[in-house]
Amino acid sequence: MSDAETDRQHLEAAAEALELQKVLELVTRYATGPAAVQEIVSLPILSDARQIEKELGRVSSSRRLLDSGEDLPIDYYDDLTSIFNNLKVQGRRLTPEALVALARLAKIARQVRTFLKERQELYPPLWDIAQQIILLREFEQAVRRAIDFSSFEILDSASPALRRIRREIESTQQAVRAKLQKILQKAAAKDMLQEQLITVRDGRLVLMVKDEFKRSIRGIVHDQSATGQTLFVEPVETVEMSNRIRQLEAEERAEIERILEELSALAGEHLEALRQDYYQVLVLDVIRAKAKYSQVCGSSAAQVNTGGAIILYAARHPLLLEKYQDPKKVVPLQLKLGKTFNTLIITGPNAGGKTVAMKTVGLAVLMTRAGLHIPASPDSEIGLMGRVFADIGDRQSIEDDLSTFTSHMIRLRDMLEHARANDLVLIDEMGSGTDPEEGTALALAALRDLNERGVRAIVTTHHGALKVFAHNTPGVENGSMIFDVKTLQPTYEFRLGVPGASYAFDIGSRIGLDPQVIAAARSLVGADRGKLEMLISDLQEKIQQQEEVIRKLEQEEMRLQELIKLYEERSERLAANERKLKKQAIQESEAILARANAAVEEAIREIREQHAAKETIRASRERLQQEKTALKKELQKIRPPRKKTAPRGAALDASQIAPGMEVLWRPQQARATVIDAPDAEKRVYVQVGSLKLRVPLQELESVQEVRKSRTANVMVERSVPVSQELDVRGMRADEALAAVDQYLSEALLYGWEEVRIIHGKGTGALRKAITEHLQHHPNVASFGAAPLGRGDIGVTEVKLK
Repeated sequence: MSDAETDRQHLEAAAEALELQKVLELVTRYATGPAAVQEIVSLPILSDARQIEKELGRVSSSRRLLDSGEDLPIDYYDDLTSIFNNLKVQGRRLTPEALVALARLAKIARQVRTFLKERQELYPPLWDIAQQIILLREFEQAVRRAIDFSSFEILDSASPALRRIRREIESTQQAVRAKLQKILQKAAAKDMLQEQLITVRDGRLVLMVKDEFKRSIRGIVHDQSATGQTLFVEPVETVEMSNRIRQLEAEERAEIERILEELSALAGEHLEALRQDYYQVLVLDVIRAKAKYSQVCGSSAAQVNTGGAIILYAARHPLLLEKYQDPKKVVPLQLKLGKTFNTLIITGPNAGGKTVAMKTVGLAVLMTRAGLHIPASPDSEIGLMGRVFADIGDRQSIEDDLSTFTSHMIRLRDMLEHARANDLVLIDEMGSGTDPEEGTALALAALRDLNERGVRAIVTTHHGALKVFAHNTPGVENGSMIFDVKTLQPTYEFRLGVPGASYAFDIGSRIGLDPQVIAAARSLVGADRGKLEMLISDLQEKIQQQEEVIRKLEQEEMRLQELIKLYEERSERLAANERKLKKQAIQESEAILARANAAVEEAIREIREQHAAKETIRASRERLQQEKTALKKELQKIRPPRKKTAPRGAALDASQIAPGMEVLWRPQQARATVIDAPDAEKRVYVQVGSLKLRVPLQELESVQEVRKSRTANVMVERSVPVSQELDVRGMRADEALAAVDQYLSEALLYGWEEVRIIHGKGTGALRKAITEHLQHHPNVASFGAAPLGRGDIGVTEVKLK
């Protein structure tokens, strides 16, 4: 067997173990044509990085189109493979149904090409496919003119000859009916007819004549009733006209045959173009189905790296997303492999999510290589693995008479024989199914061998020796699924670097197992083993507490960054406004001075012209006084009012600063509480509201001194600057709603009239939860989605009361 065939078999086995086929079946829901469904269920696992990135780029382009509210105009189309095979046979005539199927394809291809040509700059990967479509308007119109697309009947417009023949058939049939009607009336008057109606036998119009009058009406008897009492007679007067109808019907059939042959020949002339259009539509249909599945799951294209590293952020198992229909109910996975270590050993209690985590990684790799987006953050990376090996579940072989353990050993043997650097190996419950000591020894030896080769491996296990191996071996790392030590319930969250405890005794106690049995079991495992499990349990509890502290610190750091950004923006805005006001004041002052000078010069001129008469001088003085008064009023308008500067409090010395004391932070006029004494750079760690930061000592004043110096004034604290945006992406719904409540209260106090809440598009669940919450919020006047270019439906803009 060739290497390529071996690789293919390993990939197929891994895909089966990881249930990739179920994921592909979910994608087929969004395909339009049956051929696209078949293409999707048999998607190849690609190996070339460029080819993978190209396919992912196409899906991303189609996803952007869908997110914009538009869609490719691909209607249902038939599988045309058999029709193309018929066209290959020279002179083969196609049925009306087959010709309509080809014409529909030509129409869809034309619509898709026109649609994407108008948007080629927005979606170049899709246009690269669509521009290969060949327009077949002549063929499409010829079929549409000849065949009804619903009933598949040949239309009168198919040819002039057919129209003429059918008109003659219709007029001759009318003549026959008219003649028969006259005969019927005469025969009915003599009670010669069984029923007074014209019917059809053998395609001929006949009368229903009573048996006793069969010789009274001359004609051809075409049939008789079961009782023999009624004869179906075609009167001799209409025989010739009926023969003419038969002749015309034969001509009609011949003309239809000719039309179908002509259309089939036209289709044959365009066979290669039709094949090409069919292929391009099929490719676009598959891409569109992938994009729709991506949109439904809130998926993203992973970045492809050639180093074999796997980096997953907020990854979710696609089948769990389908099961729960709500991303919030599926705990996201964050995992790295292939950067600082190649082998990951995941331990922990049963039903804690170890196998799901491993399958999530394997599916992410296979889906990416199949050109599918994965339900994970767009920052995620998938390394280009050569082979993928998977041993998951108890797939014992009854036909080959193999036990579960033997089946596991055969798959392990294949891995050790074929796995190379950058290949991916996934093993569930490694070392199980046999004697624990022997199973552990085999697992250790196999993992050491795989690690030394540079194989990427993820294994789940309960064996404590493998935890120690991961701790002591370079390139191997422990991992565990977080278990809530208080409730003894799994959280399904993954933690790197810490092995998991089994919690068997704790779970047994919780469900009511006899305490004496638990105590006896603890003594049987030995003191060292018990201490190790207890140590792991305590360590996990402390890590949970530390992670909570880190999360809060990160939130505070984000608020600090927003404060700094807002402070800088406001400072720049105030400086610009000050420069503008100064320029305006200078311009207005110059205008006022010009008016004053003009008034003085006018007074001097009048005095000189009138030789300084007393009345003139007095009038000039009065005019100057009026101008002076007017100028004072103008200057008062442009001169900013003097601020009443409050007396500054006493500056503080480093020796006066003590934790817990209240101070005034002058730049923000905000009251603060000292957390720690000044550092070497004379920066004091203070808390302002919920914000903690270090500020220069010289910016602080004593609150007591300020109060003393402002006996007649009331000191008002300014609120800490609040950003005009809140980002809740990545939060669970309950976390996001709590953050929104706190933020809206702070924004209202700070004075914002309008704010923005960034929740992203995703599946829309977070946006829906926030929208429903805002509808009844007491501080909200109105809200709605941001306009295009400012976030669209990924951002909600809120106006506060």
